[in-house]
Amino acid sequence: MASTVNIIPVGGGKGGIGKSLISTNLAVGIALSGQKVVLMDGDFGASNLHALLGISHPLYGFQDLFISNKSPNSLLIETGISNLKFISSAGDNPGSANIDSERVKKIISFIKKLNVDTVILDLGPGTSFNVLDFFNISSHGLVMSSPETTSVMKTFSFIRSALFRRMSRKLKNISALQKLVDHSKPSSTDLETYNVTTLRENVKKIDQTQIEKVEEIINEFKPAIIINRVRSKKDLLAGDNLVNLVKKYLDVELNYIGYIVESDKVRESVEDMVPFLIKNPQSKPSENLQQIIGTLTNTDLHLVKEDGRIYVSKQVRLNSGWDA
Repeated sequence: MASTVNIIPVGGGKGGIGKSLISTNLAVGIALSGQKVVLMDGDFGASNLHALLGISHPLYGFQDLFISNKSPNSLLIETGISNLKFISSAGDNPGSANIDSERVKKIISFIKKLNVDTVILDLGPGTSFNVLDFFNISSHGLVMSSPETTSVMKTFSFIRSALFRRMSRKLKNISALQKLVDHSKPSSTDLETYNVTTLRENVKKIDQTQIEKVEEIINEFKPAIIINRVRSKKDLLAGDNLVNLVKKYLDVELNYIGYIVESDKVRESVEDMVPFLIKNPQSKPSENLQQIIGTLTNTDLHLVKEDGRIYVSKQVRLNSGWDA
């Protein structure tokens, strides 16, 4: 039976772009809108997401699924925020990042069985197979980038790697095509197939009957992009540039769903270990994020803080802003 949980993996090719920070505040905002949400730390080698929620030392994490008899539900940690629970990766032990494929399958199965509305899965940086496989749990993952050219190119590489990894997994029973879609061994890989046009041509040469499957994989892959740390109108173009790059070379429709402006309010919230959406819900970054949450949840969300309390107003939109 297909999972009814809305899983939103958040990835990015480059570290230090604020991915964990935005993942945390997305989870907070969606929870405040009334959904039951689980925020999961998917960085198995450098677990630190808990600090952004003000949680000092998580008692349990994913490692407990493998080294103890803890029940899966015991991993759910209360955050003190209505409708929001947290799961730590507990990845501070040597070797904790090197989880094998069986453990990846066990974690994915665990995620899909959660009795919640939405799971936000904050992934580690880079394009390791573990990261890509978690990102590909959903066809509608979120990708983070900052406006700098190096970050934009890393983000493009992440999206390309995720697509080719997706193809490799779905075409794994056709050995003749693996050379075209498996880029784990560059010396034995046809590097020209890093763009989809050439890939299609080569697939047709090897097995014409599989081109329909390739098209299906491309068409179902619909990630979205958020640009963080925007300082100027020029920075806003980074999202448009990514949309154009991804369409030109991968023929994938990347959805530019919003941006977050650079602000001292965000830095202050990190120092205070309080999500900026709660600390300053009427700040510009919070307004940006509320618009993004509105797109993800098909609502118009508005948060106001008065006398230390947050008031939430929400209206359901007639038209969806994100093709889910």
